[in-house]
Amino acid sequence: MALGRVLLACAAVAVWLVGWQSAERRRAGGPVLPPARELGELAGEALLVTLFGALWFGSLGAGAWWLVFLLVGALREWPIRSPREAARIFRLVGAGGLLAWVVPS
Repeated sequence: MALGRVLLACAAVAVWLVGWQSAERRRAGGPVLPPARELGELAGEALLVTLFGALWFGSLGAGAWWLVFLLVGALREWPIRSPREAARIFRLVGAGGLLAWVVPS
């Protein structure tokens, strides 16, 4: 898998995560763009999710990507105490969908 394709996927996931975070902040009535520290955290999360997706698509398989990202999202948000936490699972599934579109050759 080419480094350029992984970087493109990482950028797409980062944009997805920043967009999701901006929507959450808008709904809460705060400023839309997250502060720089939070953007750095989202960039790190995008990198890790991209590397995980690249591993999945590059070596383990290409099928049922949505199930893999659904399970990882559920594990990350467990125990789910609110609808907001449940919705955050689909944030990771959306990132996995972007990776399924960008990463495979």
